[in-house]
Amino acid sequence: MSVGNTVIIGAGPYGLSIAAHLKAAGIPYHLYGTPLESWRKFMPVGMVLKSERFASNLWDPNGQFTLERYSAEHGIPYQPAGDPLSLADFLRYAEWFRQRAVGESIDVKVTNLQATRAGFLLDFAGAPSLEAQRVILATGHMAFRVVPPELAGIPEPLCYHSARIHDLSGFVGRDVTLIGAGQSALESAALLHEAGAQVRLIVRDHQVRWNAARNGHRSLAQRVRNPESGVGFGWESFVISEMPQWFRRLLPADLRHRYVAKTWGPSGAYWLKQRIEGRVEILLNSKVRQAITEHGRVCLEVQGPNGTKTVWTDHVIAATGYKVDLDRLDYLHAGLKQSIAREGGAPVLNPQFETSVPGLFIVGISSAPTFGPVMRFMFGAKHVAPALTRRLR
Repeated sequence: MSVGNTVIIGAGPYGLSIAAHLKAAGIPYHLYGTPLESWRKFMPVGMVLKSERFASNLWDPNGQFTLERYSAEHGIPYQPAGDPLSLADFLRYAEWFRQRAVGESIDVKVTNLQATRAGFLLDFAGAPSLEAQRVILATGHMAFRVVPPELAGIPEPLCYHSARIHDLSGFVGRDVTLIGAGQSALESAALLHEAGAQVRLIVRDHQVRWNAARNGHRSLAQRVRNPESGVGFGWESFVISEMPQWFRRLLPADLRHRYVAKTWGPSGAYWLKQRIEGRVEILLNSKVRQAITEHGRVCLEVQGPNGTKTVWTDHVIAATGYKVDLDRLDYLHAGLKQSIAREGGAPVLNPQFETSVPGLFIVGISSAPTFGPVMRFMFGAKHVAPALTRRLR
């Protein structure tokens, strides 16, 4: 059994950014995980990032390995906003970042993490166990997928969460119903329609909401009145993007949780609007009340503004988001789960993202109830990586 000082579990945007900072600071670490695994394996082919290019960086401490520099080195046109970044281009940039700022990760999965007197014991699938003094969990959002209870009894491939529809070829010529009105629902609907599926959206709200577009040069007065930040326009967005520590300090836990749950709700990127409106059937003010399977199809009972209707469909896709609940991290030993202080399902974290278990840190979406909505986006890694580095020196 080997011994490590600091172990990072997860090689997504947060894990890679933290590793880049620790490497630059000369802090020994082990990085476990497949680089950008959920992005490569589960996000739909043809996807375009919702974040603007200036907000789609991975983070090293000196800002050497930005998307802008990558674009310049590879002869790719770059503008900070108004030019959506494809998933394929982002993955190529992320691999370039990994090679230059991080190096290799250990491509195995953790199967068990438990506390010991000396720190932590980690077991892996296909690799020796490891003892570590400190562990950083950067394992992302996939464990926290939410499927409405009305669909809980519908198995794959009849029902998927939107995080699991990477390959769209199996939907060609099929009738597909998506539930939701956020970026995942809207972009999946557009991609499925363009791939040759018959698509409809079921939306609770009375409208589909679209984010504002960036329209050319903005004057100084416009930028002062309505600044652009990593998560959108306006001073509220700016504060959320740039001041996560103040979010934690100034708001009590119940208010933080309500704010995270109720703000930055479902909406679509401006560049998707023309790919949806007039092309995809949208059922507004509607909700699925019941779902059953019959003869290899799904029968949905949909409550709408004019009463209840029946919708027969080949596949249902729940683009219904994520909810943090540490009990859903199956690699956490039961004793360790019980030791982590929580606010609801989310961990209680100190300013350095450390849990109530000394030496155990949790970042990314799991930290959003503490540090705000920015932690649901990769832009949040900008704040996490330096905070952890200061703590671990």
